[in-house]
Amino acid sequence: MKVGIKKHQENEWSVQIGCASIKLDRFSVELLNITLEHLVALDSGQAHSTLTSYVRLAHKKLESLDAAGMQKWVRTVENADLLALMQCIKDQKITDMILQNVGGILARQLSADLLKAPTPTEDKAKQAIKNTMEHLFDLEARGQIQLFNADTQYI
Repeated sequence: MKVGIKKHQENEWSVQIGCASIKLDRFSVELLNITLEHLVALDSGQAHSTLTSYVRLAHKKLESLDAAGMQKWVRTVENADLLALMQCIKDQKITDMILQNVGGILARQLSADLLKAPTPTEDKAKQAIKNTMEHLFDLEARGQIQLFNADTQYI
């Protein structure tokens, strides 16, 4: 079965799978791409988790963010969502990037919470990641930040 993805506007995408066609936002399209990769892995007998897809999406996008973009992004995100995101990603490099770009008091609070706060439930973790990534995509759509990756080219 073939899957086609077409961009209509900044946050409106059309996805066609076989005879079915649906409209999705950017977060859902990014998640669909990762889920499709996981489906290929399932064919070879590996396991799949939706939360793993969310974490992978967040990790991939945050790695492609520069320091200025990170500062703008963390200002728009709820502290509880930021904490849940850091607990799920479990990547010291990204945690350090986040802590360096929030204020000193908040950085100390988040560091303390990382050590003693319970791990969020799967539903809360997915919602927190969804909220944080929607803020990221919104900032990118408004041109306030730019996500860099190996395919980024300037003309």
